Amino acid sequence: MNSILYTSDPFTTKEFFALDVDEKLKVELFGGALAVSPSPKHWHGLVSLKLRDALTTALGESFIVYLDLDVIVDEENVPRPDAFVVRSEPYDPDRVTEAADVLLAVEIMSPGSQVNDRRIKPSLYRDAGIPSWRIERSGKHLVLFEIPLSGEEVTHLDQVTLKVAGIDVPIDLEAIARYALGG
Repeated sequence: MNSILYTSDPFTTKEFFALDVDEKLKVELFGGALAVSPSPKHWHGLVSLKLRDALTTALGESFIVYLDLDVIVDEENVPRPDAFVVRSEPYDPDRVTEAADVLLAVEIMSPGSQVNDRRIKPSLYRDAGIPSWRIERSGKHLVLFEIPLSGEEVTHLDQVTLKVAGIDVPIDLEAIARYALGG
């Protein structure tokens, strides 16, 4: 379950980045409130790695796929997508990524992140002009929800080819599920 800490005044991104937070914690900023999520399960990390591999292979060296890093959306919102894609150039290893740089954000939903991953983050991403995907576990299977900038989300099962920055990206959800969930 997520914990959200509210103060009398909302935190700004400047105040957020000035906090001394344990690196083991996943802390995000939503509407000026701090949200702390529990560590994900092992399967979550394995899905992230396989997804990064699929995106990197399809997109090539012109793009970078990051896992679990801050993205500044605005003065009161700093989510940490489970994965996101940016162009390789320009690359500054010390700069925090801004929403305008993100071509795709992906959330892998765990039991403790349902509200944020299904409601809060998709709205933030849409408002910032970032297409997003959400991957959910259903037993030994994975379901991918494609969330476009406008319109309804689209559900994908098994194998699917989706566009990222105009490039076809094949995603084999069943192979990723076998790797991460066994079976």
